[in-house]
Order: sequence, then structure tokens, then C-alpha cells
Amino acid sequence: MKQGNIKKILIIRTGAIGDVVHTSALVHSIKKAYPYVEIHYLSSCLTEFFLKQDPAISKVFPVNPKFKLFSDFTLELAEKLKKEKYDLAINLQPSLKNRALIFLSGIKKELIYKKNFKLHAVTNFWGIGLKVFPEIKEEQNLKIYISQNAADTAKKRLEQYKRPFIVINAGGMFSRRQGRAYPVEKWIELGNKLQEKYKGTIILNGAKEDKEFLEPLNNIKNSINFIGELPLEDSCAVISQADLMISGDSGPLHIASALNVKSIGLYGSMPIARTGCYSNGINITSTKSCSPCNKRKCKYLKNTKKIYAPCMEEIKPDLILEKAEIIIKNQINIQ
Repeated sequence: MKQGNIKKILIIRTGAIGDVVHTSALVHSIKKAYPYVEIHYLSSCLTEFFLKQDPAISKVFPVNPKFKLFSDFTLELAEKLKKEKYDLAINLQPSLKNRALIFLSGIKKELIYKKNFKLHAVTNFWGIGLKVFPEIKEEQNLKIYISQNAADTAKKRLEQYKRPFIVINAGGMFSRRQGRAYPVEKWIELGNKLQEKYKGTIILNGAKEDKEFLEPLNNIKNSINFIGELPLEDSCAVISQADLMISGDSGPLHIASALNVKSIGLYGSMPIARTGCYSNGINITSTKSCSPCNKRKCKYLKNTKKIYAPCMEEIKPDLILEKAEIIIKNQINIQ
């Protein structure tokens, strides 16, 4: 497969938001080394807003990740893609459905992603592109874009509050993958200690489905609760204004990293070598012998009504506070 013949490509990643954020290094490395290559992206409709803002991407095809292979939508999409006459598809999520879509779209050349658990996801994605684009250099930072309107709205939302702005991104206790959620009572302890120490504002972030369960977080002093209240772009814009983000392994954590927000990632079951903060962050890992197991289900939660995996429960708020002080003291100008 000769690179010189490749002028127009389609990148496909329809999975989780954090995964799409992790592909940004590949996108920008290709555009920097080969500015004449036109890059299109097929992804989840949830990520459309920041992909469309990206100057390296010429066109975005947003889809519902659960689209069915044999449907009118898929056939119509395949016809649209066929008209683009791509020279190459970089398939970063090689499900049967996505591979079939590439075939129906008449794209003759395809690079297929293979997961390597020994590599960080960003490096893994970048290495796939390297097979055809030998001049690309691995980006040291992730980068996504939000609209100026969303950024201005976020500034206005926060203008009455005092810095530093510390985002606590809670939730994840009901996700399919256990070992990512930090206990609510520990979030409350941490939030109050941060507020007491820095006299700033704690911004609560999380998914709508977790809103009711996370209601006790309102007990954190001087906090603003945006959990489930904002569209995703507005939520990202609020994160972009933060001085510090603290979160378990999640899409918002990686969004913060890509928005150049200093972050602390809390890791229980997930290996930081694979999904840790790629840049602008400190990773805190559990010291339990079984961590990281990288499994969807925790063996200690089986046949119990418990929500939190022992690996996440084991991380102490005082340790997070200690790491937060490093960031706030050395890298944040408190106004």
C-alpha cells in the first residue's frame, strides 16, 4: 500500500467518547506530516460536536453506534461514503458491522486496528496509521475543540464563582465495567477538604442516569451541581474552564486532558499503561494485589449488592488531596 496514492481517507471509531478522544493524536499527526490528505471521520453522534470543530477533519459522519447492519440507514450511509471515493479506510473499531460498511462503501484499502494491551490506547491508534503514513510523529498531547459560543457560555456560567475551579466527575457505578466508580462518601470527604483548603468552587459533573444516586454530593460546601444538567458540549466547555479535574477512568477525564486541563485519574480495575491520563495528568492507582485486573466484572462484587470495587474503595481522599496540592501549588495561578 503506497502512501503517495492516498489523498482522501475515512477514519472510523464509533465507540466510547474517551476512545474517540484518544484517536485525536493520530488525526493530527497525519495532517501535520501529510497536509494534502483529506480526512473524514465516522463516529458516534455524541462526539460530532468536537470532531466538526477540528480543523484537521474535513467532514464528519455521525451515527448511532447501535445502527443495524441490514437497515435502510446503513445502505444510505454506504451510498454516501461510496460517493466520496476514499483511497483508504482506517478502521479503528473493526466490528463485523463496520467492516461490512467499508465493503458496501466500495473502499478497497483498509487498515484494521488491533488492540495491544501493552501500549497506551493513543500509541496503539497512532501505530496503526504508521503502517501507511511512515512520516507521522506521535503527538505528545491530545487535542479536541469546542465552539467559541460554548466556551463563552461556560465563562458566563462561572463568572460569579471563586477560583480555583475543581471539577469532580463522579458516577460510573452502574456502568457495564466495574472498578471505575469512586464511592460517593469519599467524594464528599474529598470535596469538602479541597474547598476548605483552597476556598474555591467545586463543580460536580456526571451523567444524567447517575443524577439521583449522586444527590448526596450536594453536601459538598460551595459546590455547583451540573450532573445531568448540561448538553455534552456545554459540559465540556465547563470542564475547559477548570483548574483541576478529578475523575475515575472516563470520557470526561480524557476530554479534560485533551482540553489542556490538569487532571487526576483514579484507577482501580483499569491499567494506566493502557488508559491512564495521556498528558496533563497524574494517575493514582490502587495498591490491591488484584489491581489492575482489566476485567468488566469484579470478583469481589459477585453475588453481592455492593456497588464499589475494593480497588476503588482503597484509594484514600487524603492521597488525592496530596496530589491535588502538587498541581494547584505548582501549576495553577489562583486568582
